[in-house]
Amino acid sequence: MFVFSKKKLNTFNKIKTKTKGYGGGTYRNQDGSMKERYHNNKVSNDFVLINIWKYSTGIYQTTKDLDAFYHPAMFPEKLAADHIYSWSNEGDIVYDCFGGSGTTAKMAHLLKRKWITSEISKEYCEIAEKRLDPYLRQTSLF
Repeated sequence: MFVFSKKKLNTFNKIKTKTKGYGGGTYRNQDGSMKERYHNNKVSNDFVLINIWKYSTGIYQTTKDLDAFYHPAMFPEKLAADHIYSWSNEGDIVYDCFGGSGTTAKMAHLLKRKWITSEISKEYCEIAEKRLDPYLRQTSLF
């Protein structure tokens, strides 16, 4: 997924993950000599996801909503949630121009964002409506 902005980003919420150790291998000193990278087996909370995010996919890993699997090109809920969390705040509006099975809408809703989706396929709209219904009934509109 690509994130584009015409100006300075208004929101960026860093996602930190726990890692064991701080890396390995070697690095080059200013004089050109090589030095072993410091190894540490303590758990760190300082690792920030930047460019490459890895996700498990497949049944019960992409989502537990089996109706979503009627869409041929769905993506992991965690991927949608991480993007929504990173680039918006609670109460912001999230727009998905290819609404598909409703993954972005579901995760935006669960992360307390407002959301709008567009979808040309009536079949995919029906999948998304069925999938979102339990979550939307939990929220009072008044």
